[in-house]
Amino acid sequence: MKEIRYTVNKKILTLALVGVIMVCCSCLIYFYDPLNFIIQKLLSITPGSILFGLWADPPYTPALKFYIFNVTNSEQFLNGEEKLNITEVGPYCYREYLTNQNATFDIEKGTMTFRPHRNIVFDPECSVRDPKKDRILVPNIPLLGIQSYLTDYNFLTSMAFSSLSLAMGSQSFVNITVDEYLWGYNDSLVAVANQFVPKWIDFGTFGIFERLLSRDNANEVVVAVNPEKIESRYSNLLSEEERKAFFHIVKWNGLEGLPEWGYDGSDEAIKTTKKCQLVEGVYDGTFYPHPMKKTNINLFRKAFCRPITLEYFEEGYTKQGFKSYNYKMASNMFASPEENKENECFCHGGECPGKGLQTIAPCYYDIPITLSQPHFLNSPREIVDSVNGLEPKEEKHNSIAKMHPYLGIPLDESALKIQVNLGIKQTRFNSKTRPFNGLNVPILWIELSCTSLPSTVSFLITLVTDILPIGQKVLIYLLGILGLAFISGAALLTLFFTKTTIPRSLSIASEYSPVPVIHLPAKYFKDKEIKIRK
Repeated sequence: MKEIRYTVNKKILTLALVGVIMVCCSCLIYFYDPLNFIIQKLLSITPGSILFGLWADPPYTPALKFYIFNVTNSEQFLNGEEKLNITEVGPYCYREYLTNQNATFDIEKGTMTFRPHRNIVFDPECSVRDPKKDRILVPNIPLLGIQSYLTDYNFLTSMAFSSLSLAMGSQSFVNITVDEYLWGYNDSLVAVANQFVPKWIDFGTFGIFERLLSRDNANEVVVAVNPEKIESRYSNLLSEEERKAFFHIVKWNGLEGLPEWGYDGSDEAIKTTKKCQLVEGVYDGTFYPHPMKKTNINLFRKAFCRPITLEYFEEGYTKQGFKSYNYKMASNMFASPEENKENECFCHGGECPGKGLQTIAPCYYDIPITLSQPHFLNSPREIVDSVNGLEPKEEKHNSIAKMHPYLGIPLDESALKIQVNLGIKQTRFNSKTRPFNGLNVPILWIELSCTSLPSTVSFLITLVTDILPIGQKVLIYLLGILGLAFISGAALLTLFFTKTTIPRSLSIASEYSPVPVIHLPAKYFKDKEIKIRK
């Protein structure tokens, strides 16, 4: 009997102990949130991790769309009879395939070094026509650009180039295919310049986007994968949030700043360095800090020559139902230094191109190329009206970036839009360039958009934001309910077995011993004195 009671009590005690453990686990999961730790490990960039694989060979294939401004009244414009008339043609669509190559980790410094490479492939499905067959009439960029560049040189140099261009038969406009315009065509001036000044003009053919892309495919980038280990030389300029952000740029081609805008990397120049000269603390556009905050973010691509600021403006949801933080290009992105102090570094040769325009000449052979928003959005009306055919619209021409607030990755419906222009100075001694003097000539505008989210990224977002959190909540409730049920069951079983094993004849007294009952005949009760002896 004792062995049976011992076995029962042991099982009840085990049941109660399991219940207590389950309740404790439920409370620990609730208060300490181990899922957050698991997700942080899952989203870390380390050799062989899931996120590293997605980053090294991204499943994204963003659409690269070109909208080109075709000139329709070249003769009337050159004769001074009319303003320049332009018509937008496009889109001519390509796909950008990014690979991040030669990644190496420095565990002690908490950084990763790599080389991004972009390959562009034509996509006929989202293009209006074949770029190899469509012909356009566009300004002669080599002629206009070099002649404008030489404006600040002495008159002999300007006159010599003017005479050379006339002798070689260079015209104000060229009639070429869209493919040639983007990826390269033979130009006599470019060929001569490349032959005699190869250190300046280091290309034999000229294509507007081929030149832009060349700046994106020859870089070594260092980013922060463990920001706590990084010590910045510019802690006086960068906030703690910028210095401790995951995946921020630490160095670009061995420097924390942009020498094109006067950055000097020497220790002696640290005190005089301006924040707008730095590339440290901004992002390369593949990942952003997670979780994200409702503050401005800065991204950098070498083709843009400077960081681009995107300002937060609202929460939203994508078509797939994912929550997003939405950003757009700041309206004062290309404002004058007086209006936007962060632009004080981005004037070239002591001149600023005006509100809504940004020169990138230091990155492109000092040719006066400028950036703006498409159709001169957020530029003064006089710039928009300087040519015919532009209609800036906020909803069509402004950039928008939709970011996942928890993971810090771009979502679908994101689109970065930028326009490339040629800012002509007051050229001299050349009748082919004189009609363009003082004009910002729109060349083309580019839209880099994420039209659909890759299935792997969609699954990762669903796993991290839906499946795992719901699974953790279910586990918390399940452990808590089952644990309480086990404890309650153990208590009930204890009461049940206690009642069934105690005999009715037993008293609660600890030293009870039964007394024998003696039956006495009735005759003994007749006497008054009755004595009972043992």
